[in-house]
Amino acid sequence: MFEFRSRHGFAVAAVAFGLAASDLAQAASEDVFLRAEPTTGEFTGFRAEASYDAVNDTLDIFNLRTRQGPAPDNAGDYRGGRFMLGYKFSHTWSGAATYWRRNIDYGQDTNSIDSWQLALHYDPLAEPGARDRLIFRLSLWGDRSGAVSKTSPTQVRGTTFNQLRVDDPNDIQVQADMIFSGQATERSTLTGFIGGGFSRVSVGDVHAQVRRGNCNFNININSDNIASGSLAAPCRIGGSVLQEASFSANASQFGLDVNKDLNYTAAFATIGASWRWKYERFSTQLGYQFQYLFRNNIDDRLSNFGVSPIKSNHTLGLELSYNVVKNVELFVRGQAFRYNFVGTIPFLYNAATAGRLDRYYGYASFGVRFSGF
Repeated sequence: MFEFRSRHGFAVAAVAFGLAASDLAQAASEDVFLRAEPTTGEFTGFRAEASYDAVNDTLDIFNLRTRQGPAPDNAGDYRGGRFMLGYKFSHTWSGAATYWRRNIDYGQDTNSIDSWQLALHYDPLAEPGARDRLIFRLSLWGDRSGAVSKTSPTQVRGTTFNQLRVDDPNDIQVQADMIFSGQATERSTLTGFIGGGFSRVSVGDVHAQVRRGNCNFNININSDNIASGSLAAPCRIGGSVLQEASFSANASQFGLDVNKDLNYTAAFATIGASWRWKYERFSTQLGYQFQYLFRNNIDDRLSNFGVSPIKSNHTLGLELSYNVVKNVELFVRGQAFRYNFVGTIPFLYNAATAGRLDRYYGYASFGVRFSGF
């Protein structure tokens, strides 16, 4: 399918100071493919879906990585998987649980992220054979990593950080959506959806190495924004060798305020549409989604430091599927984001990464869907 790479690699520079982000104030991954499922056929009883998700040089058939500037050979390479299980409780109520495992490379670093979503659906127009469907969805979703790291240098407001590691970056969102699907012709279905929600992004301690004069210091920044540093290795000052040294200072001297730049809340709104065409065993779906973000503190601080905040995002999605036997479909999907992974993994957006996320990104999925059993 397609792949889009950030000029700075992707977002692990982001991930790294990946520190935490805004939530894509946003919509959960795969929302561009939303549609109101009927009560019979495609969503009867149980439904399961699994896919392998990836992006690399082989999948970059349009050579977009090279066009966006130099970066490590594996910058932004993505490997992961997704599993979804849905269940219909009654003719009007259903639910679904989804889990994603994501592995993202940048240079010598590989960062792993766990994503999840729990959703409850209500279908007030549930009637067998109905051409139109209206679904109300309430979902809770989020992302978490035990730690994310970036070994290569990262510039943050005049300070160069090396060997960055951020402990326990995570985000959690509550989202409500209204989805309407109408059968335009015997083979075509049109879907429109609108929604919004609230998000909370947070991180644990931040670890890095900074240079002061001729000396390198290992620093730790915790929730009270105090940076504690210790000499990483003996260094020469004037005619003598310094063997030990330490300091404690406010992290604002490095351009950071943890509680405003990394830990914050957000609200978001999303709207989108898709067209599905089906012919015998073959079907295709083309979708578009737009998101707009409202964040506290962080975007104003970015503007004050001369960085343009990313307040919106666009997502395109294309799915091709084939019904191999009754109730079993194979599918190939592609998703493309206007601004890197903004919106799919909220904690990637923060004061350290916002200036690096204004690049295209995307990945492909290959999967199987079981339904109607």
